[in-house]
Amino acid sequence: MPGGRTIVRRAFERSQAVKPNLRLFLVLFASAALSRATFGAGPHVPVAKPFDLIAWNGGRFVYGVDYYPEAWDEGQWEKDAAMMEQAGINFVRLGEFAWAKMQPEEGRFDFAWLDRALKVLNAHGIRAVLGTPTAAPPAWLYARYPDIAAMDEHGVRYRFGSRRNYCLHNPDFLAATRRIVGAIAEHYKDHPGVLGWQIDNELGGPYCYDSYCQTAFQKWCRSKYPTLAALNRAWGTIFWGHTYTAWSQVPLPWNTLYEAHSPSLALDYNRFFSDSTADYLKFQAGILRRIAPSKAITHNEMGLFDAIDYSVLNASLDFVAWDNYPMFEPDYASYYGPALGHDLMRRSIENQSFMVMEQQGGLPGWQIFWGRQASPALYRVWAYQAIAHGADGVCFFRWRTSRFGTEQYWQGILDQDSYPNARYQVVAQMGKELPKLTELLDGSKVVSEVALLVSPDSRWAFHIQPLIEGAGASGGPKANFDYNRQLHEYYDARRRQGINVDVVFPQSEFSSYKVIIAPSLFVVDAPLVSKLRQFVEQGGALVLTYRSGVKDEHNVVTDHTLPGPLASLAGVAIHEFDPQTNQEQEIDAGAAGRFPARVWFDILEPSTAEVLATYAKGYYAGKAAVTRNRVGKGWVYYVGTESSSDNFYDHGAEAVAKQAGIAIGPKLPAGVEMATRQKEGERIVFLLNYTESAQTVTLEGSYRNALTGETESGQISIPPLDVKVLSTSK
Repeated sequence: MPGGRTIVRRAFERSQAVKPNLRLFLVLFASAALSRATFGAGPHVPVAKPFDLIAWNGGRFVYGVDYYPEAWDEGQWEKDAAMMEQAGINFVRLGEFAWAKMQPEEGRFDFAWLDRALKVLNAHGIRAVLGTPTAAPPAWLYARYPDIAAMDEHGVRYRFGSRRNYCLHNPDFLAATRRIVGAIAEHYKDHPGVLGWQIDNELGGPYCYDSYCQTAFQKWCRSKYPTLAALNRAWGTIFWGHTYTAWSQVPLPWNTLYEAHSPSLALDYNRFFSDSTADYLKFQAGILRRIAPSKAITHNEMGLFDAIDYSVLNASLDFVAWDNYPMFEPDYASYYGPALGHDLMRRSIENQSFMVMEQQGGLPGWQIFWGRQASPALYRVWAYQAIAHGADGVCFFRWRTSRFGTEQYWQGILDQDSYPNARYQVVAQMGKELPKLTELLDGSKVVSEVALLVSPDSRWAFHIQPLIEGAGASGGPKANFDYNRQLHEYYDARRRQGINVDVVFPQSEFSSYKVIIAPSLFVVDAPLVSKLRQFVEQGGALVLTYRSGVKDEHNVVTDHTLPGPLASLAGVAIHEFDPQTNQEQEIDAGAAGRFPARVWFDILEPSTAEVLATYAKGYYAGKAAVTRNRVGKGWVYYVGTESSSDNFYDHGAEAVAKQAGIAIGPKLPAGVEMATRQKEGERIVFLLNYTESAQTVTLEGSYRNALTGETESGQISIPPLDVKVLSTSK
């Protein structure tokens, strides 16, 4: 359900402690399922086996809507199911906010209404995933157990209202979770129309700072650090006299004077919160697998949302789902915004099986409408974009716009009047097309030679210490540091050249790639450095950028010359750097030209590296800005700054690709994206036109248009706001 990321971004909070509760200790000790922190944050058992979403859905491409039958009169259900069937819908998600309807009071469950809804839907060939409804605990549960609510940074518990404002470590909430999840699983474990489960909804907050969380955090720390002295050394608590003499003194990063908590404490708290969330999902998954082992498990995630390390969270899932709202990213408004989200979600699970559980189907909004209305045809192109990046399922949010509640302004496929509007017609068009593609898509995968390395630790560290907030050159646009913007700068350049990109994590496998790009690898540990060195020595190309190698795994600044443990790989030393405030700077790349520079300027002193570009202005004019270093069979590039120019990144992407032996795709017009999937020698090319005019892309060879059956070659014309799906043998 949309909106979660807004709520959570307001919840990077700190709170006052209250006394630990003995009952929490007893619950932790008594439950075999809860082995670390509260739920059992021991090593996850990976669900690494391949998962075929199309086979799971009976050989049909998963094509659906998010449906809320509890919000509509039962007389409407049959009409809805008939309209869905006419539009080619074969899948729905149900129930993720229906706890109050499923369990109207403690000890009593009512699934009769859901049974009837499923009967209607199943009769029209529509099968379902059921959401565990824990994102919306009912009012009676808060009334009986008021401290299930999370606590804010000032020691005040949130009140009932909104959603997912629970404490992940509250024993009463965990017990209630066990009961409702167990009841759903028991009731539907053998239901043929229920394919599986979605756990909760958009996990990721709010941060909580109550006694349950403090006790759990202290336990988490004790499992990580062998002694309290080791924690004091790792965090550098000698600074400002913060040394702890008992584990019970270890605080949470709650509200304090100047909000000046130790960066090491804050980073470990971020890790703890992420682990706690993963453990809560694992806790629910364990209940579901024990009772209904044949049903698949997923969770709907949020792309670049960064409070959670999704690579850890997803170890308990059969496949990943995510919520894709292209108009949700105003800072990255291009079509590459959702593309990056797709590629991150796909690679956040080992088996790479994913779908979109909430695909934008109308204008979003809560108290106000967000943005402007997109052309209905664009919703179809966005949905095909998901498929182009490897999704084997697309589910639109939502079937019908709500008449009441917070999301009255969040449009579904239908508006409140149920009229088959233009959005419905577009969904129906795609519903007729997908059966033509299902056999072609089944078993195909995205194959990439380039990987973008995302470091959750570095992202959290930059949230804790944002690096720079400035007015920008000549008082222009702000030059604030933005980790996600850097991801896009390097990702978008490859996508503009038709190069597939995987988004990987520090624990991912690197050996299958030719190029790894690691923007601002701020926090690094010895195993990651060793892994990167091995990758380069064996012939890989590694791209590092400014502020890399600055801190160790405890968020403590290295005492070696920057870039610290990466210095010998990069072949440079950094003794000086310059944050941008109002000065202008340029990069001189010789024959490639000059490019504007912004945000940060690492002044590079090559030891073994060669200089590719220099700074053009200021007292360090002529000093190295971009370098390349030979290491073993491979190369390490270091980019000491950032640019507002796409040409800068395009030039770099092309140079690195040529050096690495990666084929660059055809020239793409602005507003056109190309992505590919492969299987058994067959190459599937998607050409997506996001513009309101026809565009042309020149391809080598002959292709079969999978939607029309026609043969196309040479100059391929893509109509406005449309897509071509082409296939050929490799």
